[in-house]
Amino acid sequence: MSKILCIDFGTKRIGLSIPIRSIAFGLETVDYNHLIATIDKYIKNKYIDTLVIGHPLKSDKSLFPIEKDIIKFINFLKKKYPKLIIKRIDERFSSKIANYFLRNSFFNKKKIKKRKKILDQISAILLLQDFLSNSSFTI
Repeated sequence: MSKILCIDFGTKRIGLSIPIRSIAFGLETVDYNHLIATIDKYIKNKYIDTLVIGHPLKSDKSLFPIEKDIIKFINFLKKKYPKLIIKRIDERFSSKIANYFLRNSFFNKKKIKKRKKILDQISAILLLQDFLSNSSFTI
């Protein structure tokens, strides 16, 4: 039984989500500088054994520049936690869908900073739900 944490990777904020049964829920949004400490906490407490990380593809299947940072992050994690399972998932349109959801929701549009944090979590939720729906992983 896998314990999954999904990451919507960004250079400022990172959205995190987890599954409960087979439904994705937002966990938190962390600042880029606190990501490693946050993942350390979840791994050391045995909350996760699998990471799902978005794969930033453009519509023509080329990569966004942030992929270089994601690869560095993945290589770091593979060295630090060799038993950690790392999966990638196409994240095309996840931010656009999350933005659409927020624009059309009840969310208070005046609280922009909080909205950005929620946007990152919604993107992570969408990624994880897509992964769960299209994966043979057992939760």
